[in-house]
Amino acid sequence: MNLARNQPGSRRPRPWVLLIAASCVAVLVAFAIWWRGTAAEVTPVVAGPIQHTLVFSSRVSSVARTDLASTLTARVEKVFVREGDRVKAGQLLIAMDDDDLRAQRAQAEAALATTQARLRSQWDVAAPVASQAMAQSRANLDFAQRELDRTRSLHQQGFVGDARLQDAERALATARAAHEQANAQASANNKGGAEAQTAQARVQEAGAALAVIRARLEQTTIVAPADGRVIARTVEVGDVAQPGRKLLTLAMTGETRLIAQIDEKNLSLLREGMHATASADAFPDTRFDAELIYLAPSVDVQRGTVEARFRVAKPPAILRDDMTVSAEVIVAQKANALSIPAIALRDDASASGSKQVLVVRDGVAHAQTVRVGIRSLQRAEVIEGLAAGEGVVIDDRIRAGQRVRAVAPSATARPRNVDLPMPTQ
Repeated sequence: MNLARNQPGSRRPRPWVLLIAASCVAVLVAFAIWWRGTAAEVTPVVAGPIQHTLVFSSRVSSVARTDLASTLTARVEKVFVREGDRVKAGQLLIAMDDDDLRAQRAQAEAALATTQARLRSQWDVAAPVASQAMAQSRANLDFAQRELDRTRSLHQQGFVGDARLQDAERALATARAAHEQANAQASANNKGGAEAQTAQARVQEAGAALAVIRARLEQTTIVAPADGRVIARTVEVGDVAQPGRKLLTLAMTGETRLIAQIDEKNLSLLREGMHATASADAFPDTRFDAELIYLAPSVDVQRGTVEARFRVAKPPAILRDDMTVSAEVIVAQKANALSIPAIALRDDASASGSKQVLVVRDGVAHAQTVRVGIRSLQRAEVIEGLAAGEGVVIDDRIRAGQRVRAVAPSATARPRNVDLPMPTQ
Protein backbone atom coordinates (compact mmCIF):
# COMPACT_ATOMS: atom_id res chain seq x y z
CA MET A 1 0.00 0.00 0.00
CA ASN A 2 2.75 2.48 0.87
CA LEU A 3 4.57 1.71 -2.35
CA ALA A 4 1.43 2.43 -4.42
CA ARG A 5 0.99 5.86 -2.79
CA ASN A 6 4.50 6.88 -3.74
CA GLN A 7 4.20 5.84 -7.38
CA PRO A 8 4.30 8.62 -10.01
CA GLY A 9 0.81 9.90 -11.26
CA SER A 10 -1.02 9.06 -8.08
CA ARG A 11 -0.68 12.51 -6.39
CA ARG A 12 -3.85 14.05 -4.72
CA PRO A 13 -5.49 17.23 -6.24
CA ARG A 14 -4.42 20.44 -4.70
CA PRO A 15 -6.98 22.16 -2.32
CA TRP A 16 -7.22 25.30 -4.40
CA VAL A 17 -8.31 23.27 -7.39
CA LEU A 18 -11.14 21.74 -5.42
CA LEU A 19 -12.20 25.18 -4.18
CA ILE A 20 -12.33 26.54 -7.69
CA ALA A 21 -14.36 23.59 -8.88
CA ALA A 22 -16.85 23.94 -6.00
CA SER A 23 -17.20 27.66 -6.69
CA CYS A 24 -17.92 27.02 -10.33
CA VAL A 25 -20.55 24.47 -9.44
CA ALA A 26 -22.17 26.89 -6.95
CA VAL A 27 -22.22 29.67 -9.53
CA LEU A 28 -23.77 27.39 -12.08
CA VAL A 29 -26.40 26.25 -9.57
CA ALA A 30 -27.15 29.83 -8.48
CA PHE A 31 -27.44 30.94 -12.10
CA ALA A 32 -29.76 28.06 -12.83
CA ILE A 33 -31.91 28.92 -9.82
CA TRP A 34 -31.96 32.62 -10.78
CA TRP A 35 -32.80 31.81 -14.34
CA ARG A 36 -35.54 29.48 -13.27
CA GLY A 37 -36.98 32.16 -10.87
CA THR A 38 -38.63 32.17 -7.46
CA ALA A 39 -41.69 29.98 -7.12
CA ALA A 40 -44.73 32.24 -7.07
CA GLU A 41 -48.41 31.39 -6.88
CA VAL A 42 -50.01 32.59 -10.11
CA THR A 43 -53.65 32.49 -11.17
CA PRO A 44 -55.13 33.40 -14.56
CA VAL A 45 -57.55 36.20 -15.38
CA VAL A 46 -60.90 34.51 -16.03
CA ALA A 47 -64.21 35.61 -17.51
CA GLY A 48 -67.50 34.80 -15.82
CA PRO A 49 -70.23 36.08 -13.52
CA ILE A 50 -69.32 38.22 -10.53
CA GLN A 51 -71.34 39.85 -7.82
CA HIS A 52 -70.77 42.03 -4.78
CA THR A 53 -72.79 41.16 -1.70
CA LEU A 54 -73.05 42.64 1.76
CA VAL A 55 -73.99 40.45 4.71
CA PHE A 56 -75.57 41.92 7.83
CA SER A 57 -76.46 40.48 11.18
CA SER A 58 -79.98 41.54 12.10
CA ARG A 59 -82.72 40.73 14.56
CA VAL A 60 -86.38 39.91 14.02
CA SER A 61 -88.81 42.58 15.14
CA SER A 62 -92.57 42.98 14.92
CA VAL A 63 -93.92 46.24 13.58
CA ALA A 64 -95.63 47.01 16.88
CA ARG A 65 -95.27 45.79 20.42
CA THR A 66 -97.35 46.75 23.38
CA ASP A 67 -96.84 46.28 27.10
CA LEU A 68 -100.08 45.57 28.97
CA ALA A 69 -100.22 46.88 32.53
CA SER A 70 -102.82 47.47 35.21
CA THR A 71 -104.15 50.96 35.92
CA LEU A 72 -105.17 50.13 39.48
CA THR A 73 -103.97 48.15 42.47
CA ALA A 74 -105.70 44.78 42.67
CA ARG A 75 -105.00 41.12 43.24
CA VAL A 76 -104.70 38.97 40.10
CA GLU A 77 -107.32 36.21 40.11
CA LYS A 78 -106.80 34.57 36.72
CA VAL A 79 -104.30 34.63 33.86
CA PHE A 80 -105.71 33.06 30.70
CA VAL A 81 -102.64 33.03 28.41
CA ARG A 82 -99.05 31.86 28.37
CA GLU A 83 -95.99 32.98 26.43
CA GLY A 84 -96.27 32.06 22.77
CA ASP A 85 -100.10 32.00 22.73
CA ARG A 86 -101.81 33.78 19.86
CA VAL A 87 -104.68 36.06 20.86
CA LYS A 88 -107.53 37.84 19.11
CA ALA A 89 -108.62 41.44 19.57
CA GLY A 90 -110.89 41.74 22.62
CA GLN A 91 -109.86 38.37 24.08
CA LEU A 92 -109.75 38.28 27.89
CA LEU A 93 -106.19 37.88 29.10
CA ILE A 94 -106.15 38.73 32.83
CA ALA A 95 -108.90 39.05 35.45
CA MET A 96 -108.36 40.80 38.80
CA ASP A 97 -110.30 40.86 42.06
CA ASP A 98 -113.32 43.21 41.72
CA ASP A 99 -115.47 42.50 44.80
CA ASP A 100 -114.85 45.90 46.35
CA LEU A 101 -115.59 47.72 43.12
CA ARG A 102 -118.79 45.74 42.61
CA ALA A 103 -119.99 46.89 46.06
CA GLN A 104 -119.10 50.47 45.18
CA ARG A 105 -121.01 50.11 41.92
CA ALA A 106 -124.13 48.93 43.78
CA GLN A 107 -123.83 51.90 46.14
CA ALA A 108 -123.41 54.32 43.25
CA GLU A 109 -126.40 52.82 41.43
CA ALA A 110 -128.54 53.31 44.56
CA ALA A 111 -127.39 56.92 44.89
CA LEU A 112 -128.27 57.55 41.27
CA ALA A 113 -131.70 56.01 41.72
CA THR A 114 -132.30 58.26 44.76
CA THR A 115 -131.41 61.46 42.92
CA GLN A 116 -133.49 60.42 39.92
CA ALA A 117 -136.49 59.85 42.24
CA ARG A 118 -135.97 63.29 43.76
CA LEU A 119 -135.87 64.82 40.31
CA ARG A 120 -139.12 63.08 39.35
CA SER A 121 -140.65 64.30 42.61
CA GLN A 122 -139.51 67.78 41.65
CA TRP A 123 -141.43 67.56 38.38
CA ASP A 124 -144.43 65.63 39.68
CA VAL A 125 -144.98 67.26 43.11
CA ALA A 126 -142.92 70.33 43.91
CA ALA A 127 -143.48 72.12 40.64
CA PRO A 128 -147.34 71.68 40.60
CA VAL A 129 -147.62 72.64 44.28
CA ALA A 130 -145.56 75.76 43.68
CA SER A 131 -147.75 76.66 40.70
CA GLN A 132 -150.92 76.24 42.80
CA ALA A 133 -149.46 78.32 45.62
CA MET A 134 -148.63 81.07 43.14
CA ALA A 135 -152.22 81.01 41.81
CA GLN A 136 -153.60 81.18 45.37
CA SER A 137 -151.32 84.09 46.24
CA ARG A 138 -152.44 85.89 43.11
CA ALA A 139 -156.07 85.48 44.10
CA ASN A 140 -155.29 86.79 47.61
CA LEU A 141 -153.44 89.75 46.11
CA ASP A 142 -156.40 90.62 43.89
CA PHE A 143 -158.80 90.36 46.84
CA ALA A 144 -156.59 92.56 49.01
CA GLN A 145 -156.40 95.14 46.24
CA ARG A 146 -160.18 95.23 45.83
CA GLU A 147 -160.63 95.42 49.59
CA LEU A 148 -158.23 98.37 49.81
CA ASP A 149 -160.04 100.17 46.98
CA ARG A 150 -163.40 99.69 48.72
CA THR A 151 -162.06 100.73 52.10
CA ARG A 152 -160.42 103.82 50.61
CA SER A 153 -163.74 104.84 49.00
CA LEU A 154 -165.59 104.41 52.30
CA HIS A 155 -162.87 106.36 54.11
CA GLN A 156 -163.31 109.26 51.72
CA GLN A 157 -167.04 109.19 52.40
CA GLY A 158 -166.40 109.13 56.15
CA PHE A 159 -167.92 105.77 56.78
CA VAL A 160 -164.63 104.16 58.06
CA GLY A 161 -161.80 105.55 60.06
CA ASP A 162 -158.06 105.76 59.45
CA ALA A 163 -157.35 102.55 61.31
CA ARG A 164 -159.55 100.55 58.96
CA LEU A 165 -157.78 102.06 55.92
CA GLN A 166 -154.35 101.24 57.36
CA ASP A 167 -155.40 97.64 57.99
CA ALA A 168 -156.47 97.31 54.34
CA GLU A 169 -153.17 98.77 53.17
CA ARG A 170 -151.19 96.34 55.36
CA ALA A 171 -153.27 93.42 54.07
CA LEU A 172 -152.47 94.40 50.47
CA ALA A 173 -148.73 94.65 51.24
CA THR A 174 -148.78 91.22 52.90
CA ALA A 175 -150.65 89.68 49.96
CA ARG A 176 -148.18 91.24 47.52
CA ALA A 177 -145.17 89.84 49.43
CA ALA A 178 -146.77 86.39 49.59
CA HIS A 179 -147.42 86.49 45.86
CA GLU A 180 -143.82 87.44 45.10
CA GLN A 181 -142.58 84.60 47.31
CA ALA A 182 -144.93 82.08 45.64
CA ASN A 183 -143.86 83.32 42.21
CA ALA A 184 -140.18 82.85 43.09
CA GLN A 185 -140.86 79.38 44.46
CA ALA A 186 -142.76 78.40 41.31
CA SER A 187 -139.96 79.75 39.10
CA ALA A 188 -137.36 77.78 41.09
CA ASN A 189 -139.34 74.54 40.78
CA ASN A 190 -140.16 74.86 37.09
CA LYS A 191 -137.75 73.63 34.37
CA GLY A 192 -134.74 75.90 34.25
CA GLY A 193 -135.26 77.02 37.83
CA ALA A 194 -132.69 76.81 40.63
CA GLU A 195 -134.35 73.90 42.44
CA ALA A 196 -134.78 71.97 39.21
CA GLN A 197 -131.17 72.65 38.19
CA THR A 198 -129.96 71.50 41.61
CA ALA A 199 -131.92 68.26 41.32
CA GLN A 200 -130.59 67.69 37.81
CA ALA A 201 -127.03 68.41 38.94
CA ARG A 202 -127.37 65.83 41.69
CA VAL A 203 -128.54 63.26 39.15
CA GLN A 204 -125.58 64.07 36.88
CA GLU A 205 -123.19 63.87 39.82
CA ALA A 206 -124.50 60.47 40.84
CA GLY A 207 -124.36 59.28 37.24
CA ALA A 208 -120.73 60.45 36.90
CA ALA A 209 -119.80 58.67 40.12
CA LEU A 210 -121.40 55.48 38.79
CA ALA A 211 -119.52 55.88 35.47
CA VAL A 212 -116.22 56.15 37.37
CA ILE A 213 -116.93 52.95 39.26
CA ARG A 214 -117.93 51.15 36.07
CA ALA A 215 -114.75 52.35 34.34
CA ARG A 216 -112.64 51.05 37.21
CA LEU A 217 -114.50 47.76 37.04
CA GLU A 218 -113.60 47.47 33.35
CA GLN A 219 -109.98 48.01 34.31
CA THR A 220 -110.06 44.86 36.43
CA THR A 221 -110.02 42.87 33.18
CA ILE A 222 -107.22 43.19 30.64
CA VAL A 223 -108.09 42.29 27.05
CA ALA A 224 -106.03 42.09 23.87
CA PRO A 225 -106.10 45.43 22.00
CA ALA A 226 -105.49 43.67 18.67
CA ASP A 227 -104.58 40.33 17.15
CA GLY A 228 -101.09 39.23 18.15
CA ARG A 229 -98.91 36.86 20.12
CA VAL A 230 -97.85 36.85 23.76
CA ILE A 231 -94.06 37.16 23.85
CA ALA A 232 -93.57 37.90 27.56
CA ARG A 233 -95.56 37.17 30.75
CA THR A 234 -94.46 38.62 34.09
CA VAL A 235 -97.54 37.95 36.22
CA GLU A 236 -98.95 34.98 38.12
CA VAL A 237 -102.21 34.32 39.93
CA GLY A 238 -102.11 35.91 43.38
CA ASP A 239 -99.77 38.74 42.43
CA VAL A 240 -100.84 42.25 43.37
CA ALA A 241 -100.90 44.33 40.23
CA GLN A 242 -99.62 47.88 40.56
CA PRO A 243 -100.39 50.79 38.23
CA GLY A 244 -97.83 50.89 35.44
CA ARG A 245 -96.29 47.51 36.20
CA LYS A 246 -95.91 45.45 33.02
CA LEU A 247 -97.90 42.22 33.09
CA LEU A 248 -97.82 41.00 29.48
CA THR A 249 -96.05 41.98 26.27
CA LEU A 250 -97.82 41.44 22.95
CA ALA A 251 -96.36 41.45 19.45
CA MET A 252 -99.11 42.73 17.20
CA THR A 253 -99.97 40.78 14.09
CA GLY A 254 -98.60 42.57 11.03
CA GLU A 255 -95.39 42.94 9.10
CA THR A 256 -92.30 41.10 10.24
CA ARG A 257 -89.15 43.16 9.96
CA LEU A 258 -85.42 42.67 10.30
CA ILE A 259 -83.44 45.41 12.05
CA ALA A 260 -79.75 45.61 11.13
CA GLN A 261 -76.88 47.95 11.98
CA ILE A 262 -74.68 48.42 8.92
CA ASP A 263 -71.26 50.00 8.72
CA GLU A 264 -71.53 53.56 7.45
CA LYS A 265 -68.82 52.93 4.82
CA ASN A 266 -71.31 50.66 3.00
CA LEU A 267 -74.07 53.28 2.96
CA SER A 268 -73.31 54.37 -0.62
CA LEU A 269 -73.91 50.81 -1.84
CA LEU A 270 -77.42 50.50 -0.45
CA ARG A 271 -80.73 51.99 -1.48
CA GLU A 272 -84.32 51.37 -0.48
CA GLY A 273 -86.05 48.69 -2.54
CA MET A 274 -83.08 46.32 -2.69
CA HIS A 275 -83.86 42.65 -2.11
CA ALA A 276 -82.06 40.45 0.36
CA THR A 277 -81.86 36.75 1.11
CA ALA A 278 -82.00 35.94 4.81
CA SER A 279 -81.64 32.93 7.04
CA ALA A 280 -81.90 32.49 10.78
CA ASP A 281 -78.69 31.49 12.52
CA ALA A 282 -80.61 28.75 14.29
CA PHE A 283 -82.04 27.40 10.98
CA PRO A 284 -79.41 28.12 8.30
CA ASP A 285 -81.07 25.84 5.74
CA THR A 286 -84.32 27.85 5.78
CA ARG A 287 -83.87 30.87 3.53
CA PHE A 288 -86.43 33.58 2.83
CA ASP A 289 -86.70 36.90 0.99
CA ALA A 290 -86.65 40.38 2.49
CA GLU A 291 -86.78 43.92 1.11
CA LEU A 292 -84.83 46.94 2.30
CA ILE A 293 -87.47 49.56 3.16
CA TYR A 294 -85.66 52.05 5.40
CA LEU A 295 -82.24 53.57 5.97
CA ALA A 296 -81.90 55.82 9.00
CA PRO A 297 -81.15 59.48 8.15
CA SER A 298 -78.49 59.69 10.86
CA VAL A 299 -75.39 57.75 11.87
CA ASP A 300 -74.74 56.33 15.32
CA VAL A 301 -71.64 58.31 16.30
CA GLN A 302 -70.65 55.80 18.95
CA ARG A 303 -70.58 52.77 16.65
CA GLY A 304 -70.35 54.34 13.19
CA THR A 305 -73.40 52.42 11.99
CA VAL A 306 -76.69 53.17 10.25
CA GLU A 307 -79.94 51.40 11.08
CA ALA A 308 -81.51 49.48 8.19
CA ARG A 309 -84.93 47.86 8.18
CA PHE A 310 -86.02 44.96 5.97
CA ARG A 311 -89.62 43.88 5.36
CA VAL A 312 -90.31 40.12 5.31
CA ALA A 313 -93.40 39.63 3.16
CA LYS A 314 -93.69 35.88 3.82
CA PRO A 315 -92.00 35.10 7.14
CA PRO A 316 -91.36 31.40 7.77
CA ALA A 317 -92.87 29.77 10.82
CA ILE A 318 -89.45 29.36 12.44
CA LEU A 319 -88.99 33.09 13.04
CA ARG A 320 -89.27 34.38 16.60
CA ASP A 321 -89.08 37.91 17.93
CA ASP A 322 -85.50 39.06 18.60
CA MET A 323 -84.09 36.04 16.74
CA THR A 324 -80.70 36.64 15.08
CA VAL A 325 -80.89 36.56 11.28
CA SER A 326 -78.21 37.00 8.61
CA ALA A 327 -79.29 39.05 5.60
CA GLU A 328 -77.33 39.10 2.34
CA VAL A 329 -77.86 41.93 -0.16
CA ILE A 330 -76.51 41.84 -3.72
CA VAL A 331 -75.40 45.42 -4.33
CA ALA A 332 -73.83 44.86 -7.77
CA GLN A 333 -73.45 42.00 -10.27
CA LYS A 334 -72.48 41.23 -13.86
CA ALA A 335 -73.14 38.11 -15.89
CA ASN A 336 -69.79 38.16 -17.75
CA ALA A 337 -66.75 40.05 -16.54
CA LEU A 338 -62.99 39.60 -16.27
CA SER A 339 -62.01 38.98 -12.67
CA ILE A 340 -59.02 38.09 -10.52
CA PRO A 341 -58.63 37.13 -6.87
CA ALA A 342 -58.93 40.22 -4.68
CA ILE A 343 -55.65 39.34 -2.95
CA ALA A 344 -53.78 39.96 -6.23
CA LEU A 345 -54.47 43.72 -6.02
CA ARG A 346 -51.71 46.01 -4.74
CA ASP A 347 -51.53 49.73 -4.10
CA ASP A 348 -50.01 51.75 -6.95
CA ALA A 349 -47.28 53.91 -5.46
CA SER A 350 -47.27 56.22 -8.49
CA ALA A 351 -50.92 57.21 -8.23
CA SER A 352 -52.95 57.62 -5.06
CA GLY A 353 -55.95 55.31 -4.97
CA SER A 354 -54.88 53.31 -8.03
CA LYS A 355 -54.33 49.58 -8.01
CA GLN A 356 -51.66 47.35 -9.52
CA VAL A 357 -51.13 43.66 -10.11
CA LEU A 358 -48.00 41.69 -10.95
CA VAL A 359 -48.30 40.02 -14.34
CA VAL A 360 -45.91 37.21 -15.28
CA ARG A 361 -44.38 37.76 -18.74
CA ASP A 362 -41.31 35.81 -19.95
CA GLY A 363 -40.65 34.57 -16.44
CA VAL A 364 -40.55 38.11 -14.93
CA ALA A 365 -43.14 39.79 -12.66
CA HIS A 366 -44.18 43.10 -14.25
CA ALA A 367 -46.25 45.77 -12.47
CA GLN A 368 -49.50 46.52 -14.30
CA THR A 369 -51.93 49.29 -13.34
CA VAL A 370 -55.57 48.16 -13.47
CA ARG A 371 -59.00 49.69 -12.99
CA VAL A 372 -61.35 47.60 -10.89
CA GLY A 373 -65.12 47.53 -10.75
CA ILE A 374 -67.37 45.14 -8.88
CA ARG A 375 -65.64 43.20 -6.16
CA SER A 376 -66.42 40.89 -3.32
CA LEU A 377 -64.28 39.61 -0.50
CA GLN A 378 -62.87 36.94 -2.85
CA ARG A 379 -62.73 38.43 -6.35
CA ALA A 380 -62.47 41.79 -8.12
CA GLU A 381 -63.62 42.77 -11.59
CA VAL A 382 -60.91 44.13 -13.91
CA ILE A 383 -62.25 46.80 -16.25
CA GLU A 384 -58.94 47.86 -17.78
CA GLY A 385 -55.34 46.66 -17.74
CA LEU A 386 -55.59 42.89 -18.18
CA ALA A 387 -56.74 40.36 -20.73
CA ALA A 388 -58.31 36.97 -20.22
CA GLY A 389 -55.76 34.23 -19.61
CA GLU A 390 -52.96 36.42 -18.30
CA GLY A 391 -51.35 35.18 -15.11
CA VAL A 392 -51.31 37.43 -12.03
CA VAL A 393 -49.24 36.86 -8.91
CA ILE A 394 -51.12 36.38 -5.65
CA ASP A 395 -47.98 35.92 -3.53
CA ASP A 396 -47.34 39.21 -1.68
CA ARG A 397 -43.64 38.33 -1.23
CA ILE A 398 -42.94 38.82 -4.93
CA ARG A 399 -41.79 42.25 -6.15
CA ALA A 400 -41.88 43.86 -9.60
CA GLY A 401 -38.88 42.91 -11.77
CA GLN A 402 -38.26 39.67 -9.96
CA ARG A 403 -37.86 36.47 -11.99
CA VAL A 404 -40.54 34.03 -10.98
CA ARG A 405 -41.61 30.48 -11.67
CA ALA A 406 -45.39 30.12 -11.78
CA VAL A 407 -46.93 27.50 -9.53
CA ALA A 408 -50.56 26.69 -8.81
CA PRO A 409 -52.11 28.54 -5.82
CA SER A 410 -52.11 26.62 -2.56
CA ALA A 411 -55.50 25.36 -1.47
CA THR A 412 -54.75 26.53 2.06
CA ALA A 413 -53.73 30.07 1.03
CA ARG A 414 -55.70 32.69 2.94
CA PRO A 415 -56.54 36.11 1.50
CA ARG A 416 -54.83 39.06 3.06
CA ASN A 417 -56.64 42.25 4.01
CA VAL A 418 -56.93 44.49 0.96
CA ASP A 419 -58.16 48.08 1.20
CA LEU A 420 -60.26 48.38 -1.94
CA PRO A 421 -61.93 51.54 -3.19
CA MET A 422 -65.67 51.71 -3.65
CA PRO A 423 -66.81 50.31 -7.02
CA THR A 424 -67.81 52.58 -9.87
CA GLN A 425 -71.24 51.70 -11.19
